Formats: sequence, C-alpha cells, structure tokens
Amino acid sequence: MQQQKIKEQNFKEIVCLDKVKISLKERKKCFSAVHSVSFSLFRGRTLGIIGESGCGKTLLCHALLDLLEKDKWKVEGNVCWKPEFSVQDAGIIVQNPVSAFDPRMKISGHFREMAGVLGTSHRKITEEALSLLYRTGIREPKRVLESYAFELSGGMLQRVMIALALLGKPKLLVADEPTTALDVITQWEIVELLNELKRDDGIGVFLVSHDLKVVQSMAEDICVMYAGYVVEQGTSEQVLTAPLHPYTRGLLASRPAFSKTLIQTMEGCPPGIREVPLGCPFAPRCKQVKAICKKHCPPLNDRRKENCCKDGCMDKIESGYEAKFGYGYRDEDRGKVHKVRCFWAD
Repeated sequence: MQQQKIKEQNFKEIVCLDKVKISLKERKKCFSAVHSVSFSLFRGRTLGIIGESGCGKTLLCHALLDLLEKDKWKVEGNVCWKPEFSVQDAGIIVQNPVSAFDPRMKISGHFREMAGVLGTSHRKITEEALSLLYRTGIREPKRVLESYAFELSGGMLQRVMIALALLGKPKLLVADEPTTALDVITQWEIVELLNELKRDDGIGVFLVSHDLKVVQSMAEDICVMYAGYVVEQGTSEQVLTAPLHPYTRGLLASRPAFSKTLIQTMEGCPPGIREVPLGCPFAPRCKQVKAICKKHCPPLNDRRKENCCKDGCMDKIESGYEAKFGYGYRDEDRGKVHKVRCFWAD
C-alpha cells in the first residue's frame, strides 16, 4: 500500500525556480553570480547540475533552501514551493562531511539537536537514528552514534550525513557533491543508496556534482552551468548523447577514457563574477565563436533533438540508452524540449 501511494505521488512537482538571479553585495555594487535560472524539481526524479567550480551550483542549492546570508547575497526571482510542500520538506547533504560535523560533539549529539526542530523526544530521535544509520549501510550504528567525527572514515561520515538529512522525512534531497573525496567503491555505494531512496521513498533529488559518471547514473534531467548561466538543459539522454552547446561538448570530451588517445582540454578558465565579458560568457574559450557571440548573450532557446521527433527513431534510442546508462528512456521524456544557450547550435 505504501509503495503504491509513493508511486502515485512520483513526478509531482515539488518546487519551481523562476528566473532566479543571485548577486554578491559588495559596498555599493552588486555582482551577478547566477543569471536568471529556471527549472522544476519533481518527486522520484533527479535533476543533475554540472559545470566547473565557481559556476554557481552551490549558490543555487543554498538559494533553494533559503540559506544565503541576506546581508551578503541578493536573491531575485521566485522560488515557488507547491501548496503541499515547503522548504521544511527538504534535506541537504553538504560538501565535505569531515568539516560539517562539530569535532567536540559525538554523532548522537548531532542527531539530538534535531529533537527540538522535529518536536520529538531524544529517545525517539535515537531510535530513528539507529534505523537510518543501518539503512544507509552502517552495520554498527550504536558504535557510530557514540563516536566522534574524527574517529570515522569519510565514507561513514557521508552515510551519517545522509541519515541526518533523512531524519525529517524529506520529500526533496539536495545533494551537493555527495561523493567528493570518496573512493570509487564507496562512491557507487552512495549512488546506489540515493537511487534506492528515490525509487522506494519517492524522494526528489537535486544533485550537484563534478563527476559526470555519477550524474549519468542518477539523473533523469541535466542542467549545464557556465559562469552563472544555464547554457544547456534537457534530459540526460539529450545532453549526454547529443550535446548542443560547445561547452557541454568540451566537458564530455574531457572525460578520461581507457585508450591511448590524449584527453581533450578546453583552453582558458571561466571568468570571475567581476569580469564576465560582454556577450556570451563562453566566447573567449569557444572554438566556434562568431562576431555576434562577443556582442550579445544568446537566450536559452528551445531546440528539439531531431532524432527524438522522427517517427521510428525513439525505439533505437531506448534500446541503446538502456544498455549504455542502465535504465530505460521514460515515457514522460518523449519529445521533451532540449534547451541551449548558443547562436549557432543546431
């Protein structure tokens, strides 16, 4: 009955970001760090955000949860939670769990701090903590609860962080670099755990990662960010198998491969928030740059992927996509709009 209820609730919209702009306040000036970003998050579905460091991914996470300092950051646009949801229905997995815990406090103390927020007793919190720690793959939850953070490995701390995020029974989980600094085996155990939570509990996931393999194995939808702009947006199949923006193509081409071919790199580096050039922010690094790119910033246009719209092509995509990425192409993704911020992309 519970599984049926979760299945019926899946793909319900939780929150919508509409033209969200984030600016850094510095004296009498404001410097734009995130430019007019719009997307929606759904139950039972993962949206992955990829891009180089400093492109605004973590800022979006904090703006979504209303965690940005008001005197330092200016947030414009709308973060619209749907009537049955609120920011209280969200949990967060922060970057670098080693520095996220108070080294003077036992793990049990971090859980008990939530008692006042959730309006329950320390005893019930401890029971729930033991259950969640075991569910996240920790086989000795009692010992872990009585340990300090510095006594645990990075993988165990990441599992504790996930258990803390799940304590309030969230409908949305914001995962900011959940696999950073973990070994490969632990990375995939964390990925499998998050996919299990999404499948069994209907949790929506907002995933931020530099690891394209992690995003590929978790996300149904992807946004590619560069210098605070969303430069490409679409389903995972669209973005990963037929990227339109030159920056996305560069990211995918730079992935290491088991071959003797040299890894392709993109020359230059992203601009800082105080030095974003006129026109397209990627123009100084783009090999296909045109004169118009240096004068005008292109809008995020809707571009349908050609072979998704042709009759008889979808079956070929489904079979190849399932074999390559581990899950099928969803019915609700058929014919979805593929967006790109580029003048020349076709």
